[in-house]
Parts: sequence; C-alpha cells; structure tokens
Amino acid sequence: MDQIIAQNWAYMLYGVVLSVACAQMLVIYVLSNSSHPPDGLGMYSLYFMAGLLVWVVFTLQQNAGPSVTIDVASIAIIINTYILVLATAVRADSATGKYTLGVICVIASFSGFFLQQRWVITVHTGAIALCFLAIGILSSKRGFHYRNIGDGIISFASLIVIAGLLLAGYQLHGTGNLVAARATTYGTHGTAYALIAIGFLVCVLTEYQDHLTQLATIDKLTQLLNRRGLEDALQVTIASASRHSLAISAIMVDIDHFQQINASFGRNIGDRALVEIAAILDREARGSDVLARVGGEEFFLVLPDTDLNSARTLAERLRLAIGGHPLLLDRQKIPVTVSLGVATAHGQVNLETLMGEAGRAMALAKQDGRNRTASVEHKPVYLSSVNPKV
Repeated sequence: MDQIIAQNWAYMLYGVVLSVACAQMLVIYVLSNSSHPPDGLGMYSLYFMAGLLVWVVFTLQQNAGPSVTIDVASIAIIINTYILVLATAVRADSATGKYTLGVICVIASFSGFFLQQRWVITVHTGAIALCFLAIGILSSKRGFHYRNIGDGIISFASLIVIAGLLLAGYQLHGTGNLVAARATTYGTHGTAYALIAIGFLVCVLTEYQDHLTQLATIDKLTQLLNRRGLEDALQVTIASASRHSLAISAIMVDIDHFQQINASFGRNIGDRALVEIAAILDREARGSDVLARVGGEEFFLVLPDTDLNSARTLAERLRLAIGGHPLLLDRQKIPVTVSLGVATAHGQVNLETLMGEAGRAMALAKQDGRNRTASVEHKPVYLSSVNPKV
C-alpha cells in the first residue's frame, strides 16, 4: 500500500490522541454517574474502542507494504462506521434502515475479492458515505428534538466525512491520484473520530446537567413537582394573575392518619399509597393545573383563572375519588381519606400567601373531623380616598 505523507500522519495521530483523551474523560464521567448511564453508552464505547483498533490495523498495514492486496483498514472503517450507525440509532430510538445499511456494508466489505482496486475504494467510500449520511440525519433530528449541541457536533462530523469522501472520489477518478485520495479519506476519518468523541461527551454532560435539574425540581417518589419545581412552574402564572387581576385558586391535600398507615402496613406500603394518591390527583386535575408534592403526605394543586366555587367542586371530586374506595396494595384493601383546603386569591398574590391560606383551610377541615373540604377566599379591599358627601 502506498505510503501516506508525514503531514497526514501527524493530522491523524492528533485526532487519535484527542479522541483517547475525550474517551478517558467519558469513562471518568460514567464512573461518577453509574446510576444514570447515558443512552447508547455501550454501543458508543464499542465504537471508540473499535476505532482505536482501526488505527492499529492501519499502522500494521502501512508497515506491511504492497504485499497486502486487501485494504483491511478500509474494511475495518466500514465495520466501525456501521457500529456508529447502531449507536446513533439507539440514542435516537430509531431502527429504520439499519438492516439495509448492514447488508450494504457486508457487500462492500467483500467487494475486494471480485473488483479492481480503484472500484473497491469507490464501493468502500460509498458505503461509508451512506452510513455517515444516516448518522448525520439521526443526530440532527435528535439534537433538534432535545436541543442538545453534542448531537449537532456529531452531525457536523458526518458532514465533514461526506465532504472528505466526495473530495477523495474526485482525487481518485478526476485526477487519478490514489495516494491523495487515501490520505484525504484517512485524514477525514481521524478528524471525524475526534469530533464524534467530543460530541458524545458534550451530549452526556448536557443530559447529566438536565438530569440534575430534574432531580432538583421533581419529587423522586411520586414524579410530581416538588416545592422548588412548583415555584419555577408558577412564576409566569402568578405574574399574569397579578397583572390582569385574575382569580387563582389552590387546593391543599393532606392524607388523614397517614402515620397510622405507615405504622400498620410499613413504610413500603405507605410509599406506594403516596404514589397511588398522586396518580389519582394527577388524573383528576385539569391540563392547566399545576400539581406538586410539598410535604410528606401533603400535595398542593394550583388552579389558574379559577374561582372559589369551581375550585371547591374540583376539591370535592378529588376527595371522593380518593376516599370513595380503598386502595388495593399487596392484596390488602387500605381505606384512605383526605382533608382538603381550598383558597382563592384575586389580583396581587404570591405563592407563599396562597399556600398559607390553603393550608389554613385544610387545618379547618381536619379540625372539623377530617375527610372534608374547607375553603377561604382572599379578596383585595378597595378604599376610596375621597370622603363621601353627607
């Protein structure tokens, strides 16, 4: 095989070193976050490791000289590129076309046994280009859907490979320069390998940051918003209600005698009861309502642009939905009731005040015997600055 010039060797080795560094960073990240591995981690790890083996094969083939008639390194690149297709498909949750591309890659890999060398290079280049086209499309769709710049980097790397392969095709068939075509092909793959490693690292770091943000705003047990998530979700709603003097209502829900459930059936059953009640509340709430778990057995439901009567109607529906029949947990029927407090505010309002009023109403419902709904309404008082005429 013809020797590749020193500049391209340096270029490829730079890509390999950079990729290995990124791979090491990725391993450190995964070890520190093993409880939440990123999608496609296994296939991407296989791709990175196989990519290093490709460069080893390439180096051995360079040293073997012209005695090697089959371009083993090119076949290894085809296989490695198809692994990347599978990894990208896993992350994009798509299986479209992967079997067709697999067949094409197999045919291309065996083309060296029945085609001339010039056409073998063309077939190999075409198979790799098709794979990177698929990779670019899948990564672009996923990056656009999840707003993840890492997928965009992978897509950009695919464009670089396709452009490089087109240039290599021109060098091969347009100018007849086989050495330049091979140099362009391998140099392009070195650059793409480094960019893909960086892109995947950016992907998983972005997803990890999103995961941390979600943990900060989502209750782990019920998957509802927690107090912080509630505050973030209601910033615009409360500001709009205050600006336009709209009514905004809230319902505080407290499970009656919940500690007795834990004591009688165990904390595991108690947790499952919380999950079941959260599901009932979420199912009965309207699409515009905001539901959160704000305490051990307390839930808070905010109803934008809703008056007191409508809020009380919903609260009663919630009470009957939960207390109307016992929860069936581990073949045990566990009767559960709730006390609800309803509060409505008009105009200027903040979450703390609304939650306090709903909590006060809920306390009244408990004092009155539990399994009840109580309500309070806070309205602004307008005082005239002009003394009335007598």
